[in-house]
Amino acid sequence: MQKKLIMAIALCSYLSACATSAKYEQKLNQYLGQSKQQLITSWGQPQHQKQLANGQQILTYVNINKQVLPDPNYYYNTGLLDEDEIFYPFTYGGDAIPDGNFMGETITDYCQTKFYLTNNRVTSWQFKGNACVAL
Repeated sequence: MQKKLIMAIALCSYLSACATSAKYEQKLNQYLGQSKQQLITSWGQPQHQKQLANGQQILTYVNINKQVLPDPNYYYNTGLLDEDEIFYPFTYGGDAIPDGNFMGETITDYCQTKFYLTNNRVTSWQFKGNACVAL
């Protein structure tokens, strides 16, 4: 089990190293000149739309991903858990009580992307966040 976890983490690290914000910019550039409908077909309904006084529109897409990484060293009052039990923090059963910060670390990744449209055509974009990357 430990080896599989290490391999999964290594694979994720390798793949995420290939994903860059420069590649995300290239992806966004493909939408320049496309219609609003083409953008919505590709990205889905935006989380927010804003109509500006000058007739320009802003379509905003937000992606938030929260992950909880369990601490491999957390304890219960019954002692240290084995590898199979470590990933079942909510199924203690019996009189086991979590001790301390047993869940480990919470990681939040997000990306906010705005597309600016004039006459229902994408004219520019901007993004911010720690997860605005593409392969």
